[in-house]
Amino acid sequence: MPPRSAARGSSSKASGVSFRSAEPAPLVLLRGSEDYLAARALDRIKQDLREQHAELEYTRLDVSDAAAGELPALASPSLFGEPRLILAEDLARTSDAFLTDALSYLEQPADEEVTLVLRHTGGNRGKKLLDALAQRAVVVDCAPVKSDSDKLDFLRQEFRAARRTIHPDAARALVAAAGGTLSDLGSASQQLLRDVSGDITAEHVDKYFGGRVEASAFKVADAAFEGRGEAAVRLYRHAVATGVSPIAVTAALARKGRQVAALVDHRGRPDQLASALGAAPWQLKQSAEVARGWTPRAAAQAVEAVAAADAEAKGAARTPEYSVERAVAAIAAAAGR
Repeated sequence: MPPRSAARGSSSKASGVSFRSAEPAPLVLLRGSEDYLAARALDRIKQDLREQHAELEYTRLDVSDAAAGELPALASPSLFGEPRLILAEDLARTSDAFLTDALSYLEQPADEEVTLVLRHTGGNRGKKLLDALAQRAVVVDCAPVKSDSDKLDFLRQEFRAARRTIHPDAARALVAAAGGTLSDLGSASQQLLRDVSGDITAEHVDKYFGGRVEASAFKVADAAFEGRGEAAVRLYRHAVATGVSPIAVTAALARKGRQVAALVDHRGRPDQLASALGAAPWQLKQSAEVARGWTPRAAAQAVEAVAAADAEAKGAARTPEYSVERAVAAIAAAAGR
């Protein structure tokens, strides 16, 4: 294994490196609540270590009920000197015993054969440990990716890292088709990279994910707010039948509703609202056309209807599928009034 001592005690990593750049180091902090990015970073570290040592010993440590002395015991030299990778998750729920052990460990880390990866998804629990890790560990940025603009940036970087090109309209189509979660989006991009040679175009996305585009929650929301009632209900039923949850649909309806409500009285350029609403400028341009058919009162009522449907979908109703379908139909009927 190459020397890794330079990573220990370095404060230059505190700002965070990309999950694509994660590599073995004595101390690694996966900071942020995006599970997909943390999993990708851990996979890179694990793969690098196993390429150097096939006999790698990997241990997942639940820090919420870790006993005193458990961490130093896992990190202590083994009989045959096998390299060890220890994952400590989740620091937001750490026990007092692990917190004490971890702070002591940072003062005198194990030898170069141990890689300790710690995962923190948020909260102030163990702040003293987090502050120390920010100065001594390689910090991997696993911040959540929620807005479509962030997802588009994620796609661009995925294809750039693979030295491939995805056309802008193809990237937008892929986010609409498979952007429900970052895991879905990452899997879809990897499939295109494997199966398609050359540049990725909108035609490629339509070929592989066209059905999902038509059945996606975003398509349901678009049809509903455009007043296309029959199409909205049909798309909704097809979406649910193909595995899209009613909660995903209410999330898409809520986002579209917020955009329309903000644009009804907006007198400036739509892209000026993009940052505030967490949407890409091209999305707001589309929503601006839709907003012309809405009044402020009707838009406010639509947002309220979505909130009620979302509550019902999350347990307030016995038939969440029907509750959301009723909201979809009501929104479509209110468009243009």
